[in-house]
Amino acid sequence: MKILKNIFLIIFIFPCVAFSVNLEISFGGGVGGSMEFSYTEGLDTIPSENGSRLDSGLYANAFLDIGANFDIKNMGALNSVSILFETGYNYYMRYRTQYKDEDIAKYNHLAEYKDIFHYHNLILGILPKLNFNNGISFGIGAGIFLPLYSTIKHKGKNNIWGEEITTGLGKYVGINEFDFKKVSYMYKVPIMPYIKLNFEKNFYMSELWAFKIGANLVYNFGMEFNMDKLKSDTNIYGYDKYNFSSLSFEVFFGFGFGRPK
Repeated sequence: MKILKNIFLIIFIFPCVAFSVNLEISFGGGVGGSMEFSYTEGLDTIPSENGSRLDSGLYANAFLDIGANFDIKNMGALNSVSILFETGYNYYMRYRTQYKDEDIAKYNHLAEYKDIFHYHNLILGILPKLNFNNGISFGIGAGIFLPLYSTIKHKGKNNIWGEEITTGLGKYVGINEFDFKKVSYMYKVPIMPYIKLNFEKNFYMSELWAFKIGANLVYNFGMEFNMDKLKSDTNIYGYDKYNFSSLSFEVFFGFGFGRPK
């Protein structure tokens, strides 16, 4: 036990002694567009709704990053490393075109038939960054979007049901608002893991305060609907499989405190 204690002290305390450590805080907001990838199979009643789709989407977020900035000496242009915990609010909207491209090519009006999903998420992640003496930072982060609330809207008149509702979701067909309990029920794992590349430029207003502008390239692994649950105890048809993911590019603005100039 004593050996383990010494190892723990070396790992967690030595960096704080060897490097000058500063509290770093960043906050701001961003917006971006996305490419949406979705796949369904097993809807035998309307086979033209099955298969892969490439659509568009929208992201917006407000973020708060809190962590440590480790000052590094004699490393050339690299002057510090940051390890930040990320949290905040994320809004995510995605489309899924209802019909295949070959069907739309025959009947142009089918292009308007889309399911529109909205997700209101809590951000939980970590973002290590390399900071250079010109105010530029590069980071690679990972985390999850935790959907707390979701809505669905169908665009285009559904001739089968006679009203604007989504199709293929079994017992949830006709439901347009989902609280966290329903979200947890309708997806196999009700979180969306993500990885991202981060770039930012800091414009210092004082020794510790900076205005920042930057960009993120984010891959959202998405979620998979739990169709076994959604198709149980109902005669409403549903997909056998339905999953989605996205690749987004975002720009953001904000302020930072604690990383020395």
